[in-house]
Amino acid sequence: MSKGQESLTRTEHKRSEQRSKKNKVDKILNILIAIVSILIILNVMTIFNDDDKEQAKEVVEKQNANKNAESEDTKNTDSDSEKNVASAEEIEHGQSESQDDANSEEITDTEIIVQASNDPTVEEVIVNPQWKVTPTKQVGEHVSAYEKGHPDYEEKLETYRQAVQLEEENIIFWSVKNNGSTDSSVAVVSNMDKTENYRIYIEWLQNEGWKPVKVEKLNQAVGSR
Repeated sequence: MSKGQESLTRTEHKRSEQRSKKNKVDKILNILIAIVSILIILNVMTIFNDDDKEQAKEVVEKQNANKNAESEDTKNTDSDSEKNVASAEEIEHGQSESQDDANSEEITDTEIIVQASNDPTVEEVIVNPQWKVTPTKQVGEHVSAYEKGHPDYEEKLETYRQAVQLEEENIIFWSVKNNGSTDSSVAVVSNMDKTENYRIYIEWLQNEGWKPVKVEKLNQAVGSR
């Protein structure tokens, strides 16, 4: 082999080695580029996946919040309904109690009250809410009188009779006197047989007349008092 051919062969061999090295470098670069690309893709996928998870989490949280709000609204509605029912029951109960109180007051206002007394001469004390005022015929300032024939005195006697329901011909007035003021009077009476004996208290109502306020039923014959 001549020197020229040997030199050419070396040159070609050198070029072949260079091409081989370059190909190796290119392969390595391609591999690195591929790896980097894969890493970038994976990173992007991870980011999107995290975003999807975050969005899904937000959706779930919103749904839970809506459910909780609906549940709270339902509870409030149920609570309001219960309160309304309770209020209606309380109103009805209150009306019932008011009606009962009114009935009780009505009974109290109409029933005769009979009580015991500490006075040994008194059998019982009677208060009758149905006692009426004896309408007065007096005009002007009231004058309390105890003279027979005087309008005020005659109205007193009528009031006493009305309190114990004794007719004029069946009553004895043992005493009629002032009871501490001009607007208060007391009398001791009995029936003609002296089997019913009473001490009667009356009071004057301005511009109206005399009205019984209390009757004491005596447990013994009055006699002369």
